[in-house]
Order: sequence, then structure tokens, then C-alpha cells
Amino acid sequence: MIRFRLYFDKDAETEWLNQMAADGWAMKRFFAGFYSFGKCEMGAYRYQIDFGDRLFSVSSDYRELMQDTGIEIIQTWGYWVILRKRVSEGTFELYTDAASSIKHYKKIRRMFKVVTIIEMICLFIELYCGAFGGFRLGYAFALLIGAFLVGMLNALVRLNDTIDKLNIRLTGIEKKGRCLKISALMAIGVLMNGCAMLLVDVIPHGVKYIIQIVAIILMVVGLFQTCTNRE
Repeated sequence: MIRFRLYFDKDAETEWLNQMAADGWAMKRFFAGFYSFGKCEMGAYRYQIDFGDRLFSVSSDYRELMQDTGIEIIQTWGYWVILRKRVSEGTFELYTDAASSIKHYKKIRRMFKVVTIIEMICLFIELYCGAFGGFRLGYAFALLIGAFLVGMLNALVRLNDTIDKLNIRLTGIEKKGRCLKISALMAIGVLMNGCAMLLVDVIPHGVKYIIQIVAIILMVVGLFQTCTNRE
């Protein structure tokens, strides 16, 4: 059986894989959002997803450690490592204390921030191609990238919430006023750019270019504020 899913939340993905295993379907492979499952005994496996230090691979020490603890490496994809263990062999938890969990989620957040910046750069390139290069498909690609960008920003919000909860558990102190907020400059920049595109046949080209340049600057600054307003 093959299922298609796109996850920006590794905890939600883990929960889904464990639910599939509970229903008698064990994950076998993954490629670009497509999960391949095979029949298994209901509830035979428990899945966890780790964040590695290498792209599409793990070190020999990591692999040996997993083997020694009865954990099977099912798939590596990017920095993600999908693991499973037979329920009959005992509990399966990767990070059992708040400090190690915080470190784990901060690594993921750091990677998401880098990806978000790369996606924003790609978005600007596609918008530029559509607006200035006459490549109308640039708008379609920009829309697709924008959808991924929204998903990534939402993932950053969830990661920050998770890290906050773990910090409260670790220190007992609740920090207020530090929730991630998407900068208003991003929204203003997107709005200005959209207006320039809609009025392309009304306003002079020079004015349109100036508006779009200002819009891009606002979006870049807004992205920077969004991604760095908390650590």
C-alpha cells in the first residue's frame, strides 16, 4: 500500500506512522512524500523519527548504537532518520529528558529557518521572472513555493511552542511575550507586490519596478524578523 503525505511536523508524522502500525501496516520505504507500507501484525512496531547530522545517511557509530538497542533504521531522507522497534522488545523513546529534547528540537528549528530563507529567495526569483522576465509560469511556481513557505513558518511556530513547553518543564519558569509572530512587514510586502502585479497595465513600468523592489525589501526584512525574533 502506498500513501502520500506531506509533513512539516515530525511529531505528527510519528503519530501517524504509529497509528498505521497499530492498524497492521508497517512502513517500508519513503520517497518525496510517498510512503510504502506492508502488512504486519497489529501493533507490532513502534516508530520514532530522529534528526541526524548528515544528509541522507548516518554514521557507522549511530548505526551500531541503533543495532545494539534493537532499533531498525528504516529510511533516511535529508536529515530525517525514520526508526522502528518491535513493541515486544520494550519501550522505544529517543529523548527521555527535557534538556536533550530541547537540544533536539532546536536543531530541527535551525534547519527549518535555513530552509525558510532558501524558499523565500526562490520565491523572489520566481516573482522576478514573472514580473520582469516575461516568464508567466514564474507566478505559478511562486504560488507553489509560497504554499511550502507557509507550511514551514507554521512548523516554526509549533517548534517554538514545543521548546517553550519543554523549557517550562525544565526550569519551572514560564517566559511570556516570546511567541513567534510573523512580521507585519512580510504581509505588507506581499500586498504591495500583489497590487503591482494587478495594476501592471495601469501604472508606469518604472513605478511598478520601484514598488516591487520596495516590496521585496520589506519581505526580506520581515522574514528576518520572523525567523530571528526568538532563540
